[in-house]
Amino acid sequence: MPSPRRRTARDDELLTASVRAFAARGYFGTSTAQVASEMGVSQPYVIRTFGSKLELFVRTHAHAGAEITRAFRGASGAGFDPDRLGAAYRELVLSRPEAVLVWAHAFSAATAEPEIGVESRRQFDEVYRTLRDAGASDLDLWAFMGRGMLMNNLLLMQAPHFGDRYDFGPLVDLVFGPRPATPRGAAGAPRLDQE
Repeated sequence: MPSPRRRTARDDELLTASVRAFAARGYFGTSTAQVASEMGVSQPYVIRTFGSKLELFVRTHAHAGAEITRAFRGASGAGFDPDRLGAAYRELVLSRPEAVLVWAHAFSAATAEPEIGVESRRQFDEVYRTLRDAGASDLDLWAFMGRGMLMNNLLLMQAPHFGDRYDFGPLVDLVFGPRPATPRGAAGAPRLDQE
């Protein structure tokens, strides 16, 4: 039986680019050509390197999920403190939203693609075990992870960019912090899709 191929730094670069590509449209809305473009390589190279689109997404999800687990492990050194761990997750959401988006897209694709379901459950279990090992009870996790899922759903809806248009804007500000006053079209402003 051949030994598994070691992941290289190049694989990490390519998977980071794949996270960006899949974050925008999820598994079903993203083509391997779009992923290849984001990676800066050809589509045949993507298939040769990662196999099918499904295999690529599963590896991309594992790559993104590892970022989430690292954030929690880094913040759980002194035990389960929901404020400290929540701040670490919020920081990840604000600094690397694409990792969280891929994580959330995988949950929605899990029912249609069993392999994505297996990876989603494995990733969820890894986060669960990380937080349990930090001292959280299941009751603690119900409240803590529920808050995290709210963040994920608001992020999927692009609520931080559109919250001022809806009555739920104060909730968005509470979850993510006040939105910076960036005029439309200013350099570095987030892209706002038309409604």
